Amino acid sequence: MPDNNQKAALEALKAFEKEADKAVAALSIWGLSFRALYSSMLLVADAAFSGGRFNAHRTPDVEKGGTTLARLSLWRDHLSRTGAATKKTLRKDLETLTPHKHAEIRQALIYAHFSELMPFAHRGAFRVEQTGDGFRLSYPTEEAKRFEALDVIASELALTALDNDFRVDKACYLRMIDTWPRQGGKDFITSLRTAYDFHLKGVHENIFVGAAAYERVLGFTHDEFQRVRAALMAYATWCLNMATAAEAGVMQERGKAQAHYLHAFHEWVAPLHSSKQVLSVIDQLTKVPRNRVNKILGFFQEPAVGGPTISGDGYLAPIQVLGDAFLLSPRSLHLMTPERNIVFVLNKVGRKQFDELVSAELEPSLLAHARPFFDALPGVMSKPNVIWDGREIDLVAYCQKTNSAVQVQAKAAIPANGARMTRQVESNTLKAVEQLQEFEKLDPAEKDAMIRKEFKVEAENVRWSSAVLSRSSFGTVKAWQAMEGRAALNLQLLQGIANAAAGEEAFDLATLPERAMKTISDIAEKGVLSWREETLDVFGTEIKIPLLDLDNEEITRYRAELLRR
Repeated sequence: MPDNNQKAALEALKAFEKEADKAVAALSIWGLSFRALYSSMLLVADAAFSGGRFNAHRTPDVEKGGTTLARLSLWRDHLSRTGAATKKTLRKDLETLTPHKHAEIRQALIYAHFSELMPFAHRGAFRVEQTGDGFRLSYPTEEAKRFEALDVIASELALTALDNDFRVDKACYLRMIDTWPRQGGKDFITSLRTAYDFHLKGVHENIFVGAAAYERVLGFTHDEFQRVRAALMAYATWCLNMATAAEAGVMQERGKAQAHYLHAFHEWVAPLHSSKQVLSVIDQLTKVPRNRVNKILGFFQEPAVGGPTISGDGYLAPIQVLGDAFLLSPRSLHLMTPERNIVFVLNKVGRKQFDELVSAELEPSLLAHARPFFDALPGVMSKPNVIWDGREIDLVAYCQKTNSAVQVQAKAAIPANGARMTRQVESNTLKAVEQLQEFEKLDPAEKDAMIRKEFKVEAENVRWSSAVLSRSSFGTVKAWQAMEGRAALNLQLLQGIANAAAGEEAFDLATLPERAMKTISDIAEKGVLSWREETLDVFGTEIKIPLLDLDNEEITRYRAELLRR
């Protein structure tokens, strides 16, 4: 397409974006109560997570359910306009959602998807064309499409992995659904304790922050965070299993009894429980002092209406405070409580603390976790924070048997979940490449001298490579093009390379860029199913967008295998 047509199409798309912003702001759903609107969305997400309820079973789609919850974060300012008042029961609140309101909710969800993409369009990541009914967004080249897929794979590999083999005592929940809250104390305690023990051991994630920094900057320990999180996840598991027990009642009963179980099902998928009860459970399970519990909860709760929020960029605070009650999203308590989101919230609302954390901990922590993988490469030894010729190299690794070395620059940006954060990740990648280039310009003799000094070996004509080490992904095609000829590494890719090299006599570090590309490309070959075009109907205008279909089970399997080693 001629350049002028592309520019004109982009300007037209930007103008439409402004109209869409006005249209979503004018929807009548923002006049609903917060509980009604928010709970209806939790029910929508639950249908994806479960595959449908009441014999309408489809294949569960955890990715779709999680995406639905993440897109609620893009509504957060509008949600704050809703009413705080709630009716006596959720049934009464949900009765305010007419078919017209449900249609508006669907419109708002589609708008959220559109608004996720627009920052990338603003930055020129897409080719924009005007069509008869709207616009088509596409990647400008096959290379851009390929690098986008690789970046998605890198990001997916770095996600937290959750064990999903929890054994549910169905009889326990079937008893509780009929007796709660009048009875069920023993079943209640047993079910929560069992779930707590499971979740305490069942979260596998990268560690962002060292133990000392937790106490110094956050005011609680990493162990206390893990225990409180396990308690929140256990409470969520209890709620979801109560919902499943209520579902069984709906399936078995008729008439008033069936209606009773249906209302109970809704209440357990979107539970509004007294904060006193939830905090009491946390106290009993964790034994963490209440003042520290409150600090931890500060990263996962926000006022539903009328106060500052912490949600955004794909993060949805799983606890919404309504008066003296917590409106909980059980699925979000499972998905939105990794350590990454503590760092995200700090960056958003506690910048001074975040700056302390970044300078003191994030990059050193990333390097500390990367070094064992470098040292596990056959014949390789590594040194962090090497000062040479007036510059600092974050890590240098050397293999004497192959006379090869790699220089590494680490950039520990918060893993991206949206366009704004992708821009920061990309900026860090480009900065890392600039730093690598400075060392690459040095005379080979100077580089040999550095190896001799740092590793106390006789070295001459050392063969070099360079690498960017990220916490997660790297950015758009611009970042990947800048890294050409250099290794793109995160901890999971590095571990995969180390695993594959375990049987070798010595590792050739000069080939690390090729090995890194082969590792991620092999995963992409299995994990990427296809690209396809999908049409979004955004307030009557058709927006055609490229979508990447992943084999989430394959990626999850690979990620879990790496994180558990």
